[in-house]
Amino acid sequence: MAALRYFFSLLMIPVTFVAAIASGLAFLAAYIPPEESGTIAFAGLAMPAILLVNVLILVYWAIQKRKWAFLPAAAILWNISFLLSIFQFHFSTPASPENTSFRIATYNVRGFRGWDKQNTQFPITDYLAEQSADIVCFQEYWNSPKMPSDSLCQLLHLPYYKAKYLPGYPHSGSVIFSKYPIIHSGQIPLGVTQNDAMWADIQIENQTFRVISCHLQTTNFSQKRKELVPSELYNNDLNQIHSTFRDVLSTLEKNFKIRAQQADLIRHVIDTTTYPVIVCGDFNDTPASYTYHRIKGDLTDGFRKCGNGYGYTFRGLRNLLRIDFILYSAPFYGLQYQSPDLPWSDHKPVLMELEIKPTH
Repeated sequence: MAALRYFFSLLMIPVTFVAAIASGLAFLAAYIPPEESGTIAFAGLAMPAILLVNVLILVYWAIQKRKWAFLPAAAILWNISFLLSIFQFHFSTPASPENTSFRIATYNVRGFRGWDKQNTQFPITDYLAEQSADIVCFQEYWNSPKMPSDSLCQLLHLPYYKAKYLPGYPHSGSVIFSKYPIIHSGQIPLGVTQNDAMWADIQIENQTFRVISCHLQTTNFSQKRKELVPSELYNNDLNQIHSTFRDVLSTLEKNFKIRAQQADLIRHVIDTTTYPVIVCGDFNDTPASYTYHRIKGDLTDGFRKCGNGYGYTFRGLRNLLRIDFILYSAPFYGLQYQSPDLPWSDHKPVLMELEIKPTH
């Protein structure tokens, strides 16, 4: 038994090094475009699993009271920023606004078709009206002839809206509803037919700011994972299994690259506008990704500012992913953040109360 423990201890040394190196690659995923390294992009996607492995290794070496514990500890500390982007604990009571404030919501509504295939316009608009949302950004919006945007304005109690539709899809796209006047709006062409982004310049009192709503390239993993069901793989030979995995990985890598290019387009709009900016939407990428960091730049992540608990927003894949965000620049200041688990979409809505701080 002692020999077995000794052998296992020796085996854990290279495992420790590999896990630490993997965490370093995952850290780099935020800064290296996927075009330069698909491997690093995959490491970023696997960040939660990599950090979990490092935690287990740290516990093992701590119990053994061996110096190797410093490697997993360092690996975890390297990625503390990622951990803070998915776990937050704020115990203080939400502050009351001292200046003008408003509530903004972003929600990928899945075409107003719930998982049970029922229309969800009424429960979604009722909920957001009850929450007194002043600005609402919908992604995967469907402008139904039976419930057009004008009718949703009334249900939301928001008199202004601008919608932008996908090429070839006159009823599908994104929309921004507002309690306040929308001065200008525009579309951000993303180069694909199923994803889109738009902006609207909104005026509150004497302050004009730009809201960007985006729905970036999907991962396609929900569709591809059907090919990875064990019962399906069992009936295939090794060549078919290898081909299936290669196809799934190739699709994921291609979409990493597309989202990175779209992030560059969004970043260009942020950098060239003269107004304060709020970016909302479904990035289809996690806080460990190049896409998230490219768009975020020096903006504030609302969840990190005033979120609580584990911050997932995608209701599939066992509630593991935070891919919907509200980011903002000065003079906005986050007061409250919430993302309730509602049954009307495969995403959760994200709502924030923002205060407009004086600029002088």
